[in-house]
Order: sequence, then structure tokens, then C-alpha cells
Amino acid sequence: MQAIKAFVGAELGAKFTESPPFDLEGAANDSTPGTPVIFVLSPGADPIADLIALAQARGMGERIKILSLGQGQGPIAQRLLSQGQQTGDWVCLQNCHLSASWMPELEKLQELQDENSMHPEYRLWLTSMPTPVFPVPVLQSGIKLTNEPPRGLKANLKRTYADISEEDYESCTKPREYKKMLFALSYFHAAIIERRKYGAIGWNIQYQWMTSDFETSRRQLKMYLDEQDQVPYAALNYVVAAANYGGRVTDDKDVRLIGAMLKKYFCPEVMQDSYRLSKLDAYYAPPEGALADVRAYIETLPQDEDPEVFGLHPNANIAYEVATVGLLADTVLMMQPRLAGGGGGLTPE
Repeated sequence: MQAIKAFVGAELGAKFTESPPFDLEGAANDSTPGTPVIFVLSPGADPIADLIALAQARGMGERIKILSLGQGQGPIAQRLLSQGQQTGDWVCLQNCHLSASWMPELEKLQELQDENSMHPEYRLWLTSMPTPVFPVPVLQSGIKLTNEPPRGLKANLKRTYADISEEDYESCTKPREYKKMLFALSYFHAAIIERRKYGAIGWNIQYQWMTSDFETSRRQLKMYLDEQDQVPYAALNYVVAAANYGGRVTDDKDVRLIGAMLKKYFCPEVMQDSYRLSKLDAYYAPPEGALADVRAYIETLPQDEDPEVFGLHPNANIAYEVATVGLLADTVLMMQPRLAGGGGGLTPE
């Protein structure tokens, strides 16, 4: 994998070796009243918060209607579509894969719509896991987006700090404590997600932690720091590890692990600039400063982290790299024309 990244970087440029940022604004600009925007969901990614933020930025915060599809929700969704086309609302139908019986009706509604008679501000947003029941004509006519969680500790931290605004970053009454612990929380969020790639070595069960878990923890961190005279480390450890993230954890060994990991980051020592978050010297909570300084520090982190960052032996990478290369090779072979393999295909006339 390192050789492939080096080759792509040398031939096309280093920017092609990193995931591009999620561009919801660009998708909205390209959409029309008759063109749905389809979020292809992946584990650990939830675009709804980004969609609500975009709606508020465009003055549509009060006019976005969100409905999670499921049993008995079809008539309600149909009513929202009809109303939105007339009034110019944004309509978001979540989890289309859970409403297989209503998907033919959605296809028919989309085929019969008349864009000339629709309000110019109307937009349809759909979310779905990959599924064969999603109507192909709707998929072909829409704008497809996916927001996969970034791969790698550095990429995860970059995504987290790209979503934090300057106002939020400077809003706490205890700026030093908040900035230090916010980075520790971001590091914890990235570390527990990245441990999943090591399979059973990382976690006994593959938990689907999401950005919403981090956002909830971040708000609670700020609230506790604003309201308490001292940093309540014990309370924060319990709320974040046992309640917010731990609410998804079912295996008893994983419960112990997630609690032990956070205790290393949510502790009085993290306030020291010399305190390291792992055995490697590169990872620490940067000194109190501007948001741009933290983003600049994240850029200096290694692109491919060592397993010791997560408290694992370097040999943990072996199984992960074997599986990754196998998946890459299978995907490349699937993309080849059938005749490329030779011997097994038909000979063209």
C-alpha cells in the first residue's frame, strides 16, 4: 500500500493520496428541484448534521423536513414530497433501504414529477445504505455522495478540526483546559475508530461510533468546564467512556478497554505540554493557542501511523495489511474487462 501511495503521489500529486473533503455545498449548487441528492451511507458516517447546518446557512433551517422511512411512513413521505414541491421546502427521507415496499412508489413519484411546475427552492435529499431495492432510475438521475469516515489517525483529526469553528474553539471560560481536553477527546475519538481496522486485535466487536458521539461529548466537555471550578476528570471519564461512546459497547472486555484508553487522555497530566498521548513522541496535546496552530500541528503527523499509537504491537499491522492488499487486488481485478484475463472469455469476432 505504501508503494501504491508513493506511485500515485509521484504521478498525479500528493493530494490524490488523501481523501477529498466532504463537499455538500458543491452538491447543493449542482442540484435542481428535479434532481435528488443521494447520500450513500457507510458505517460511522451520518450526513444529517451537515445537511441541517447547510440548510441553516442558506436560510432553510425552518423549511427542512426530515423523515426516517420505515413501516407505515410511505404516505407521510408522499405528503411531504407533494407539499415541498409546492412550498419550496427541503425534504430529507432517511434510510431508504429500510422501506423496500415503498421504493417503487418513490420511483413512480420521481418519474411523474414536472420540474416546470415545482418551486425552484425545492430539494429532495435521500439517504440509504447500499441495497438492491433502491430504484435504479432514481439513482441514475440523482447526485450521489458518500461521506466515509477518514482513514488514519491524522485524517480523522483533520476532519474533526475542520468541522470546529473559531467561535466554538474560543468560547469556553477555561480556554487552556478546554483546548487541551478537546484535543485529547479528538485523539480518543480517532484512536478507538482506527483500532477497528485491526479486527479482533482492536475490538472484540466492530462498534459503529459516529460523529454525533464526538459532538455530544464535546458539548458536555464545554458545559462541565464552564460550570465547575475544577476540571471534573472522573465525571468526564464516566460520561464519555461509559455513557456516550460506551452506550454502544456490549463486550465486557471492550468496556474495560475503552475506559482505560480515555483515562490516559482525560487526566491532569494532559495539561502539561510535555505529556505524550502514546509511546511515540509525535503525539501530544499541542500548547494552548489559535485553532490554526492546532491544524498546522496535525499536518505534521505521520500519514501512516504505527500500531503503537493505539497501544498495539507493531505486528498488529501484518493481518491488517494482508487483508487490505487482498481487497485492493480483488477490486482491481473486478474492474478489468472480462477479456483482459485471457483464456476465460469469448473471442471477439
